[in-house]
Amino acid sequence: MRRRIIRNVICLLLVGAMLSSSLYIVGSAETISDLEKKKQEAVQEKNAIQSEANNLKANYNDVQSTYNDLKAKVDANDAAVTAASNDIATLSQQLSEAKTSQAEMEQVMKLHIKYMYENGSMNMLETLLESGSLAEFLERFEYLNYIVKYDRDIMDQYKKVQEEVTAKTNELTARRAELETKSNELDKQKQELKSLVDSAGSALSDKNAELKNAQSEVDAYDKKIKEMKEYEKQLAKENAARQEALASQVGGNNEDTSGALEGYSQDDLYLLAAIIHAEAEGEPYEGKIAVGSVVMNRVFSSKFPNTISGVIYQANQFEPVRSGRLQMIMDRGPNPDCFDAAREVLNGRRNVDKLFFWALWLAQQRGKTGGIIIGKQYFY
Repeated sequence: MRRRIIRNVICLLLVGAMLSSSLYIVGSAETISDLEKKKQEAVQEKNAIQSEANNLKANYNDVQSTYNDLKAKVDANDAAVTAASNDIATLSQQLSEAKTSQAEMEQVMKLHIKYMYENGSMNMLETLLESGSLAEFLERFEYLNYIVKYDRDIMDQYKKVQEEVTAKTNELTARRAELETKSNELDKQKQELKSLVDSAGSALSDKNAELKNAQSEVDAYDKKIKEMKEYEKQLAKENAARQEALASQVGGNNEDTSGALEGYSQDDLYLLAAIIHAEAEGEPYEGKIAVGSVVMNRVFSSKFPNTISGVIYQANQFEPVRSGRLQMIMDRGPNPDCFDAAREVLNGRRNVDKLFFWALWLAQQRGKTGGIIIGKQYFY
């Protein structure tokens, strides 16, 4: 009679749990494990993009360096063209001055010649014969020769200067033409390299934008994982409080809850494997067996529902039920090792005789002792 009353109360609690869970809106269709896998994929994609960005950066630096070297050559060549032009301008000025001096000298010579013709040869001779002495005669003769020789030397000097300046001007003009041709070629190369620099810079900019988006995706996964972990921690605390209250009512496991579940169905296997997956994913295999053992200990205990579904869906006992994670795993299918653990437990294996378990961090936070620790879970 007492056992029937307990089971009726448990059924009412189960109905209440189903009603309350029907009001709960699941915030995500992904588990933390799903998100961590997607985050890892996003990180790998980001790393691949980072590698591409590094290669593009190296290519950009190489092209930019080549462009800078060529620009320096262009600038040096342009400076040489300017210097040649300045030298040509200076030489042109010198040539102009030499021509002016030559013209002036030619005028002086014309005057000398005119003087000699206008005064006639006899006057020149008389000038010489009027000398008071032989010495004076020689002196006047040498003076006249000096004037003639001086005029010729000056003319020869100006002609030489003109020839040298003209030759230098022609040389510099040819050199400037060569430099200008080279400048045009270098300018063409410079433009081509500038185009490559711009293209490489654009590709790098696009890749950096892609990298930024990839990093944002990773950050978004990090944020979502953190939020889900905090949410699960909160649910774990709330469930722990309810389990604590239930544990104080039912006491410890003082019954024989060992043995196999005769005639279990595939639905039982599937549901048990799913709750093991939901509660012990990432835990060692013995941790999965331990979660399955707690479920089966409750099934065989008079203090809990006597079916797997009744135990699992009992109000506020398993956090994945409330969070919606269990249903996701049911839809997707549990992992193979969770099926293996569920079969072993259904066939009679137990590695704990406990009725409750918490996350180890929560048990340590609340100072729980005397239980069994397997992996990151505490069974009591």
